[in-house]
Amino acid sequence: MTKHNAIRSLATACILLTAACTQDDVTTDVTPTPALPIAFDCTVCSDSAEQQNNTRAANGYTGIINNENKELFYTGFGVFASQTDAAPDLMYNQQVEYTFLADGSGKGYWTYAPRKYWPVDISHTFFCAYAPYVPTPNSLGPDATGITGLSDPASGDTPYLIYTRALKPEDNVDLLWAYFKPAAQSLAHLQLHHALARIKVAVTLDPDCSLPATTKVLLRRLTLTGNTAKTARLDLTGHSTNASGKLLPTWTNHTLEDRTIIIDNAPELHTSITSYGIIAENIRYIEDLPPQWQPAGLPRGTKTNVLCMGHHPSFLYLIPQSALSLSCTIYYTLIASDGTVTHASKATALDAPFTIAELQGNTTIDLNLSIKL
Repeated sequence: MTKHNAIRSLATACILLTAACTQDDVTTDVTPTPALPIAFDCTVCSDSAEQQNNTRAANGYTGIINNENKELFYTGFGVFASQTDAAPDLMYNQQVEYTFLADGSGKGYWTYAPRKYWPVDISHTFFCAYAPYVPTPNSLGPDATGITGLSDPASGDTPYLIYTRALKPEDNVDLLWAYFKPAAQSLAHLQLHHALARIKVAVTLDPDCSLPATTKVLLRRLTLTGNTAKTARLDLTGHSTNASGKLLPTWTNHTLEDRTIIIDNAPELHTSITSYGIIAENIRYIEDLPPQWQPAGLPRGTKTNVLCMGHHPSFLYLIPQSALSLSCTIYYTLIASDGTVTHASKATALDAPFTIAELQGNTTIDLNLSIKL
């Protein structure tokens, strides 16, 4: 081999070696996308004018939950999350708590543990939540009220909870729910809505009443009798809207019972299991109080709230159901200007039909009773 050919062969070998190294050993610098943690924000959709009430229960929080008084910061909420449009395979009854900053400002942030991260594909991801948060109920007694059951994580069911209503306003749990389907991997903002139906009971003394204007009309008792739901299942993923566009919860699996709701005039009667609440002080007949010291009584032609707690109107909190038929009796007392006291009772008609076609959640219904004397 000539010197020239040897040089040519060596050069060719170097080129081939370089090519081989290029194909096998070149590495590409790829920066992996960091996993994005799921973070929450939460607000309550409520009308503060309708939320002046106190509630509590063994499986719930003492007090109405709304934005104005920040009760949600103390109740926390529970989250179920799925990345498959089905059973909660991402979060199951995950407690989310509010952590206040140490600067005394009252500000803070929502936190939970262990931290979870956004799936790569969120097209089938959803979150649903409820408040107030409760640990998974286990072995509750037969008299338990509030949130008394949660869906079984092993069942494959979409999330739901079981709610049992209480028999007194201060024992009710103000139940809230939310459903959220994300469009992007960003802050998951949950809007909680009230899941129960609220009935505001009012009485009006007919303006054409034949009684003398100086005669007081005071209430001793009011009864509402009907077939109401004792327990039911709230589907945390289901919802609908009514004619005005308000979001409505989905309730199923009702257990109904015939019950008479009694609103009494004496605090000591309220300890009875049959008594739901106390008549408002301004229209209440007070036993053993001299006639001249009795409250002003019902004004003519003006709707007056019957059920109150403190100085605020209270409500009948009921589980929504397809229809509710009610019959009502009012026990009242007349006090004439000369101090004569007369006790009487009257089955009274409602301004609307006795049957409420649908008792909707997230809704306040005005039940206006009229006394014609």
